[in-house]
Amino acid sequence: MKKLFYLTCLLLLTACTSEKTDEELLEQDREALRENLISGKVVPYKFVKLMFRGYASDDTGSAEFKAFKKESDGLVQKIMELDHADELSIKDCWSMYQVYTQMDDFVTKTDEDQFPTIVDAFSKHWNGTKSSQFFKDKAKLEEEAREHGFLTILAMASKDLGTEIALYECAETDPEQLPDTELKGLLRFLRGFVFMEKGFYYLSENEYTQNLEWLKKNKNVDLSFTMQTLQLGHLNKEESRTAYHGMNCLFRGVDRLMMERDIDGERAVEDFESVLKDCKKLKLDNELVWVVDSYVQLKKGNKEQAIVSLKKLKKSDLLLPEDREIVEESITYLKKDDSEKVLKDLYDKVFMLKITGNFLYNRIAQVNTNKLIKQKQVPNASKIAKKVAVLEEAVGQIDRFRKGKTLKEVGEAAGKEGGKLLDEAKELLPEF
Repeated sequence: MKKLFYLTCLLLLTACTSEKTDEELLEQDREALRENLISGKVVPYKFVKLMFRGYASDDTGSAEFKAFKKESDGLVQKIMELDHADELSIKDCWSMYQVYTQMDDFVTKTDEDQFPTIVDAFSKHWNGTKSSQFFKDKAKLEEEAREHGFLTILAMASKDLGTEIALYECAETDPEQLPDTELKGLLRFLRGFVFMEKGFYYLSENEYTQNLEWLKKNKNVDLSFTMQTLQLGHLNKEESRTAYHGMNCLFRGVDRLMMERDIDGERAVEDFESVLKDCKKLKLDNELVWVVDSYVQLKKGNKEQAIVSLKKLKKSDLLLPEDREIVEESITYLKKDDSEKVLKDLYDKVFMLKITGNFLYNRIAQVNTNKLIKQKQVPNASKIAKKVAVLEEAVGQIDRFRKGKTLKEVGEAAGKEGGKLLDEAKELLPEF
């Protein structure tokens, strides 16, 4: 009996200390994501989106929504007539903020996808489109996935919106609602990157794994839109597949590098070796190649080859002074035959994440989102393109008020950019 008791304790102890499975860690990330969706600038952003989507809605069931719609429809109609961000007045932003403070709880708990799409809202205003002609059922789910996906790209390319908004849009996007085209793959790639940036490494890894499986099944897919969005150059179909395969392996490898289990570290090196093979085929020689090659060579103990790549990396414009110092120190320690010091204390996984992240953000920031809207033949494309900056400005101003900036402070900041806005602020605050 005593032996049985000890055996039971040993089994229980082993069960408690065993590593979690891939699926358990993925679910852990999903739960953490749900808890982190409504924070910072997300609520003001969601508020502006709900204003537009609510404007297109005929729903009269909820008293709370009717109150929201009554306050916001006039503001939406006014914004629809603006073409430039500097046409949005301080008064309009203050009015939006006043509605926002009354409807904060409604915005936080409401699922925006219960309302018509943003494209429907624009169509209603500009074309007089009736609700009977709006996207419905499967077509609506597909259009919502497109909109959330496009807004992910917009947030990543925007200095004002940033990763908080990109994370929200990623979480709202359901790529499975999209047809099996390159857009589906591109959205998975961007979702993976945003999840990585926010530390959801298992969610991110899952996106890249699914993307690599999708790429294997769709051997003849046209990736020209993806190449343009990721600024990967003018490549033919086969070269595009190779480049995209390498990019997915690269970021999945960085995900795995950031994880805690030994098996994940081993998988990361396998991914990095695939990246180097793809880059060799394409004859690429850039920051991604250097940072990956130096890491792989360090793991293999090839310090001389690692130094060659580190010297190239040191000259990159993507590196900040402190990054360049890390590379320089790494070279110094390698010359002293201290590879372990470099891997543990200097050239670590956070450094890898930072360099690869900077590489991609540098390209996304150059994306012409207005051009992308027109290329994808979105209804009212030219008009919507003009609204992008206006909507960014609205979110930014509401967020400034939310953070405790007074009307006077916002007015003073606006006054530095133009006398008209300063005069508007004075009208609202006589003592200004």
